[in-house]
Amino acid sequence: MITIKPHHFIDIIKLYGGGIEVFVPDEKMGHDFYKVANEIINNPDIGLRLTIHADDICQPCHCCQNGICDDGLSVIKGISKKDKYNKMLDQRIIDLLSLNIKHTYTALELCQLIHKDSQIIFDVWKEEEDDLTQRRYELFCLGIKKYISKN
Repeated sequence: MITIKPHHFIDIIKLYGGGIEVFVPDEKMGHDFYKVANEIINNPDIGLRLTIHADDICQPCHCCQNGICDDGLSVIKGISKKDKYNKMLDQRIIDLLSLNIKHTYTALELCQLIHKDSQIIFDVWKEEEDDLTQRRYELFCLGIKKYISKN
C-alpha cells in the first residue's frame, strides 16, 4: 500500500499523459516520486491511502524535516512554503471529490473517481496562471484516458 497526497497522484497521471512512461530518480531532492509513480503506472490495483501530510514520496526528500516540507515557494502570493500550499491543494481535492482519507482506493479506482470530475483542477490550482492550469488539465485528461484504457 502507498500513502499519497492527492495532488501527487494527479501529478503522476498528468506526467504520464505528457509522455513519461518510466519515471527516474531525482537525485537532487532525494524523494521517491519516481518509485511511487512507477508502482502506480504499473500496478492499477495497488492500494492508495490519501493524506495531506508527508506521504511516501515526501518522506525521503531532503526538504522533508519531521514530516514537514521545508522547501520554499515564491510563485504563489502570500505563501512562502510548499508545505502550506500543498496541504491547501490536497484538502481542496479531498473536499471537492468527497474523498475519504480513511478509505483505501486502488490506483485505477482513484483515477476513475477523479476522471468523473476532472474539471476540479481549475478549482484546485486557482492560484496558478490560467495557461498553466489549462495545460495541467489537458495533460491530466490525456493521462487518465491512457491509464484507464491500458488497465
